[in-house]
Amino acid sequence: WIIPVTPPKSTNAPKSVSLATLPLTILPTAYLTSASSVRHVIVTSSAKPARDSDKSFMWLLLSVKPLIVPVTLFFALAKGDKIDFVIQKASELGVDKIVLIKSSRDVTKLNEDDFKKKLPRYHLIAKEASEQCHRQKIPEILGIYDIKNIPSNLLADVNYVAYEKEANQPIDIDLTNKKSVSLLIGSEGGLTIEEVHTLNAQGFKNLSLGKRILRTETAAIYGLSVIGYLLEKWQFINF
Repeated sequence: WIIPVTPPKSTNAPKSVSLATLPLTILPTAYLTSASSVRHVIVTSSAKPARDSDKSFMWLLLSVKPLIVPVTLFFALAKGDKIDFVIQKASELGVDKIVLIKSSRDVTKLNEDDFKKKLPRYHLIAKEASEQCHRQKIPEILGIYDIKNIPSNLLADVNYVAYEKEANQPIDIDLTNKKSVSLLIGSEGGLTIEEVHTLNAQGFKNLSLGKRILRTETAAIYGLSVIGYLLEKWQFINF
């Protein structure tokens, strides 16, 4: 892995360094296990002695991106602590935005005032999850939007809606050269056919998550995991 750097004028360090040649003690474990997310290296201090007395190295700060492209999760209101759980896991899985939506079959109801009261807690959950997995950016949490009127500025380059009626179809996600991705997960009561048609009109493509009917929180984690895997697989192939 060759990472471009801009060294200070006071050092004769090379203009590029290989991660393989750097002392492992200066690289956090989380970054070593997710090197595919490295965007660039920033020099933070002058050269200092390395473990070998005849070598020197530069202390580096890695700028890490959660996923190769921004991923947005649209998640319908769910009962209990499911929203908390999904925010935590979606943050760990690298999403850029989490957008709460309301639909006609929601088991629980959450109005704008309730959302504003819960938002600090949601932010804390996302922050702690991001710190746990060494993310540098905390995902945005937005809401609450009606499923029939999602703002166009929140939509991605390619948008998917998980729909159980597609259960007999293979999981088909094409993320080649996409600039951003979104996934919409309905509530415990599912989506009505009218809501699916409305989403289709907004540009959402129906997506199968397999033949099993999943709980709403499971569907979110499963769908994001598939998207994350495909994005990182595509990145490795094209690096």
